[in-house]
Formats: sequence, C-alpha cells, structure tokens
Amino acid sequence: MLVTERFVGLAQATYESRRLPGGPMIVMPPTEETEYSDPATMARISDEAFARFLETMVAPRVVARAGR
Repeated sequence: MLVTERFVGLAQATYESRRLPGGPMIVMPPTEETEYSDPATMARISDEAFARFLETMVAPRVVARAGR
C-alpha cells in the first residue's frame, strides 16, 4: 500500500480488518507535492516510489554460471 504519513493509521486499520496485521506499505513524507497534487502528478510520484521499492526487493539474477 502506498500512503503518506498522514494515512498510516488508516492503512494499518485496513490491513487489520482484512486479517493482515503488519502488511507492507510504502510511506511517503507529507509534502506539498504528495498531499495536494493533481492526479497526473500523484501517478508519477507513485510510479517512482513503486519502482524504487521494486529495486530494493528484487535481487539481480546471475545468468552466467561457471562451466556453461
């Protein structure tokens, strides 16, 4: 779940109501841009945040193996 700090409590309650306490979330800082932007800007911000999250979660594959 992607939320700003202002909505962490709501996100946690949502996870708990779905029996997923401690579910994963990306928390963005409350800034003018993350709190009050138009939908296109919010889409760009969320795409960038999710891409950065994926970079931390995906380990690079080792394609070449010795002897092959």
